[in-house]
Amino acid sequence: MPAAVTPAAAAPVPSLIPGPPRDLRADGALRGASELLRRGRAAAAAREFHRCLVLEPRRPECLDGKGRSHAALRHWEEAALAWEELSLIRPDDRKLGARLAAARRSWKAHLERRARSATHVDIGTRSIPGRAPLNLRLVARFQRYNPGTTTAADVYDTDIDSPKSVHISTDGTKAYINSLEGARTVIYDARTFTKRGVIRHSFGPRQAALFPSTAPWFGHSFSEDLPPGGPNVFQGKPVESAFSHGGRFLWVPYYRRDFDLDGTQPSAAAIIDTASDAIVRVVPAGPITKNAAASPDGRFMALAHWGDNSVGLIDISSPNPPEFSSAAVVALDTREPPPGSEGVNRDRECGLCVRGLAWSADARTLLAGCMGGAGGVAVINVSAPGGPALSGRVKLGGNPRDLIVSPDGRWLYVSASDTGAVIRAETAQVIEAAVSTGPAVDISTAAALVGGTPRSMRLSRDGKWLFVALNADSQIAAVETAGMTVVARITVDSFPVGLDLSPDGGFLWVTSQGIDGAGGNSVEIFAVTTSTAPPHPSPGGPGRLAPIKPPPL
Repeated sequence: MPAAVTPAAAAPVPSLIPGPPRDLRADGALRGASELLRRGRAAAAAREFHRCLVLEPRRPECLDGKGRSHAALRHWEEAALAWEELSLIRPDDRKLGARLAAARRSWKAHLERRARSATHVDIGTRSIPGRAPLNLRLVARFQRYNPGTTTAADVYDTDIDSPKSVHISTDGTKAYINSLEGARTVIYDARTFTKRGVIRHSFGPRQAALFPSTAPWFGHSFSEDLPPGGPNVFQGKPVESAFSHGGRFLWVPYYRRDFDLDGTQPSAAAIIDTASDAIVRVVPAGPITKNAAASPDGRFMALAHWGDNSVGLIDISSPNPPEFSSAAVVALDTREPPPGSEGVNRDRECGLCVRGLAWSADARTLLAGCMGGAGGVAVINVSAPGGPALSGRVKLGGNPRDLIVSPDGRWLYVSASDTGAVIRAETAQVIEAAVSTGPAVDISTAAALVGGTPRSMRLSRDGKWLFVALNADSQIAAVETAGMTVVARITVDSFPVGLDLSPDGGFLWVTSQGIDGAGGNSVEIFAVTTSTAPPHPSPGGPGRLAPIKPPPL
């Protein structure tokens, strides 16, 4: 902190950085962060130093404190980034230079340790067993971990940075990859496997016209801890995406705005015009928005708010994005942080952790998967007389992450991350169980035990095949839905999370995100072939049937 000077004779103390007068709120954040670090609460200190930098960017004391906090947590990349920025302000600080060099060495050693445990598969890898009714073969890949590739089918692409999801356009011509940490959507030609462009999710004053206003939707409000340029000056971290209006618009919800370290502020969702591949509007959303799903009748876009136990509904009945508007918000549980949790991180303390979304075929019911807390599938009656309302939650396979309703609307498929299973249930029975006030409804279910922490799923258009990303096992499993039997598996690059199937069913795209710098950072393309040959499971079977009859919550 600069020394105090008397108004009369003292010479002015030069500021370390040019810019406006210091923000008193930043002073408070700095004092609080320093005390937290002194008491050994490095994680809380890092958040407060970050808040200081939101209020007063490039403040040296806060950059240094952020680096020290992350170093105490052994988060070497974050420590190095903070000290690198500080070194631009203090280029002659030798002690800082030594700390920065040590952080860089530690981060490099961390990456080397993790890389030794990473899985990278060769182009041409095939699924097992070989004589299965469905086979997968790796034919192409875009990745960021190996610049020295020896085949044209394996392309090094620095825009692949923690790829979270992939969605193929409804006409099958383009694949949109959301690079979470890269804050961009990468576009590939889905037929020739060549790169077509990049959409960057970075906003400043020049993009102000994209926002309807600075006011949040769904009853949220911003805290006063905002960057000097306001809440709409940020980078968005894209998670999932969803098409609307027959594929004309692609919705990309942001995990958070980059200044919102703890996921407590309202987030946003970008709307991309797929004709021009440009962002044409950015609409407000709830904290930590992780998923989106358009209703079959074209009336609503649903957003899953991981950070406050709610689902937001946007009226998209107009063909013009400027006319889209907030329609309703449905609370699945209390939306407030837990009592006594000041400084809470809503990413970790998310309550129900709302994630997967799926609509009934008649668009009257929205289903939401709850990965946290008591878990279950939340059933929302969108056509309720007083407006969309929660009917109830049904226990279905523990803590479900992803949901899919079959094309005919009959079946609901759920990926149960904690039990390593994919569960099939009658959609109508799940809805009935949620609204029933009488005896518990007996939900008839079958499950394929896939293992490996199942994440995203995709169903073929004919409803016969279900593909599942197994994050912990670094595999993709193919399930024949008639008997809920795993008929094929294939090893993929480390820690897959997202996938999508081309409209003709010929290619499966997979995003291997990685975890904490290990593996991942790749997008793999698998050719899919089917036959009438009977499955030949390995001893014990690649999958087993397990009837489950969960009670409603």
